[in-house]
Amino acid sequence: MEKYKLDLIGPFGLFTPDGRRIDVTSKKSIALIALIIVSPSGVRSRRWLQNMLWGTREDLQAQTSLRRELSNLTKQLAAYGADHLLVRGTQRVSLAIEQLEVDIFSLGLQATRRKSSLSSDFLEGIDLRDCEEFEDWLRSERERVRDMIAIDLPDPPAALPAGYEILGMAMPSSDEILTNRSPRLPPKPSLAVLPFTQLPLDDGWLGAGIADEIGVILSQFPQLFIVASSSARALAAQQLPRPEIAARLGVRYLLGGTVMRAGDKLRLSVVLINGETGEQVWAQAFDGCTDDIFALQREIADRIAPQIWSTVDSAERHRGLRLIGPPMGDYEVYWRANALFRSGDKDQLFEATTLAEQLVAQDPTCPWAASLASYCHSIAYLRRLVPDYEASLRRAIIHFQSAMRFGSDNVEALGYSAGTLINIGGDMAVADRIISHALQLLPAHQPTLFWGGWVDVVSGKPERARDRLELALRINPATGARGQTLCGIGLAWLQQGNAQKAFRFLQEAAQDGNGFFLTDFGLCVAASLVGEAEIARNAALALGDGDFSGVIGMFKNPEYRAMFEQALKGRAIDPLSA
Repeated sequence: MEKYKLDLIGPFGLFTPDGRRIDVTSKKSIALIALIIVSPSGVRSRRWLQNMLWGTREDLQAQTSLRRELSNLTKQLAAYGADHLLVRGTQRVSLAIEQLEVDIFSLGLQATRRKSSLSSDFLEGIDLRDCEEFEDWLRSERERVRDMIAIDLPDPPAALPAGYEILGMAMPSSDEILTNRSPRLPPKPSLAVLPFTQLPLDDGWLGAGIADEIGVILSQFPQLFIVASSSARALAAQQLPRPEIAARLGVRYLLGGTVMRAGDKLRLSVVLINGETGEQVWAQAFDGCTDDIFALQREIADRIAPQIWSTVDSAERHRGLRLIGPPMGDYEVYWRANALFRSGDKDQLFEATTLAEQLVAQDPTCPWAASLASYCHSIAYLRRLVPDYEASLRRAIIHFQSAMRFGSDNVEALGYSAGTLINIGGDMAVADRIISHALQLLPAHQPTLFWGGWVDVVSGKPERARDRLELALRINPATGARGQTLCGIGLAWLQQGNAQKAFRFLQEAAQDGNGFFLTDFGLCVAASLVGEAEIARNAALALGDGDFSGVIGMFKNPEYRAMFEQALKGRAIDPLSA
């Protein structure tokens, strides 16, 4: 479907699909269009619009003024056959967002547009001096747009550390990965952080979140190898003995402890354990408050690192590469939302989205919350989980822009932002730049490696995709995303023309479960290529009747898209007969 084009940066411009400018002469009509279109759903209530543009008038006068302005705007649009773009309801006014390409919603998503072409203000020349509410909104939007235009991630480094440098040894072989046996111990000191036991006992989100953050902070030390705490959490939930947990994760040390909370007071009791023997190596208690929990986590990490290896350079320990700033007091809410969306369940995704939106509403400058909300909405858009999936796309973009605006040095936010670009079919050159910057900040951050591997799969860079995904799996061997990681490795082998290896990884990914639809796509193709007709047919049928056009559109290589389209046909016919 050809779209109308709407320019809000610089002079206002509304253009038909064939390039004709639609004359909108009234400043208030232009303001109406901007106020409506900036809404995630392209919908505003009449009452809200009246207050924004005619707030100084009596209600009846404001209603009449809005009605007259909308009538005039409809006539101007109708002269170009575009009156269907504006929908006037009794309570709300909306614009057909699925038919409009709006310049502000491309900010940060594309690498091709030069900043020199975006040097003007949002709604240049449109100022309504008698409308204070509108002027306040306009100043805020102009600041937001300027900040988005000004974002400039540094040039990617010439080379990032290779997997063997981070691990300190050769990467695991395909057989080691597929058999899921205990990884070999790396030569450098290795550690995993167990979830902290929360006292008094409750749902444990705070203890899990603290463990995750300490693990990430410790991973800044290149002299150490840190396994993702989510793997330790998964094994601890099975109540395995600590030596077995250490063996299954392939680490020498385990870090654990308890967190006690009384009001806004916290006490963290931390214990460093020899993973092989279960003996205590070091212990200490730390006191703090919920409003300085991040400083407390860094203090713990800085004390722990020398206990593991005394030659860790103090300068390394204070680089402070990772800027963290979720809303204070809502730490558990973030981690609950973070866990819920990973289940693959639609209802839990919606709950996670609601929680993330709640956090954004409380603190619009929080990059953690914005990036998580962005990613959740992007899943709903990609999988067409809601009828108005264009609104999900718009919300994903708005939150993506906030995450990049306030979190351009936050590795968590950068990872989710790259994942959002994958899901919405964004510019993979931008996604690659985001990943490179995040890995420059923290080369051993497992989620970034995971997102980077998928960016490479989608972009058609299979060799680097495998390296990143295999390293991510070694850092997080008990990850709940093991199936997705194996799927990415399998798709990379498929791109490299090795159908047999692709089949092995994709079949293992399917057995791992989690209902990942890309696994069914890839397995259908790989099984067809190696002559496993029944497996190919079952994988094709497992896709069901969903709308997968967005999924196929993610991939930039036409040949790869054609393979997936063939898999879709396999839902109705034998994939081998086409």
